[in-house]
Amino acid sequence: MLDSAVKLCKHIGYKNAGTVEFLVENDGTAFYFIEVNPRVQVEHTVTEEVCGVDIVQSQIMIAGGATLDELDIK
Repeated sequence: MLDSAVKLCKHIGYKNAGTVEFLVENDGTAFYFIEVNPRVQVEHTVTEEVCGVDIVQSQIMIAGGATLDELDIK
C-alpha cells in the first residue's frame, strides 16, 4: 500500500501532508484505493508521536515553498 500511495502522489505531483486511504480484504490478499484527503487527519497527533514529525508545522512550511528534503523528513 505504501508503494501504491507514493506512486499515486508522485503521479499527480502531490507534495504536502495528506492521507491516502484504502480498503483491505479480510485475508490481506488485496487492497483497493478509496480516496486522497489533502488535509491532516484528526488522529495526526498519534502519527506525529510515532514518526517524530510535526505534521502541521511541516505542512505549513511546505505550503510556503519548503521541500521534504529541506525539512529532512524521511
